[in-house]
Amino acid sequence: MTWPEPPNYYDVPKHGFKVTLETPAYPIINPDPNVTAALTNMRTENWSVVAGLAAAGYVAGYYFGSKVYWAKPTAIFTSIFLGKSGLLWGMSDSAHRLMGFKENTKELVANLPHIMPREPY
Repeated sequence: MTWPEPPNYYDVPKHGFKVTLETPAYPIINPDPNVTAALTNMRTENWSVVAGLAAAGYVAGYYFGSKVYWAKPTAIFTSIFLGKSGLLWGMSDSAHRLMGFKENTKELVANLPHIMPREPY
């Protein structure tokens, strides 16, 4: 048996693990957004996905839970579970906009008003 070659940590990685190796295509607002920044910059579309998933989870949980006479607890559990999943997705989407990986014109106006051009009178 032969031992494999140890990895050279100075080589450029072929793919990233938990590291984004692409350059942002849009202006960077916050290079390292925290949870508060991601929550406060969520758009209406993100909040509608959270509410829609929670509502769909309640309906699906009630339907599947009624077969075993556990309709309400199952409905509440699936509503919370899908609502949290939607919230995490929305926060991820918001963080990607703040870091410049997605279109972020609304966030530029809200967070960096000093770089916006003045309107001519």
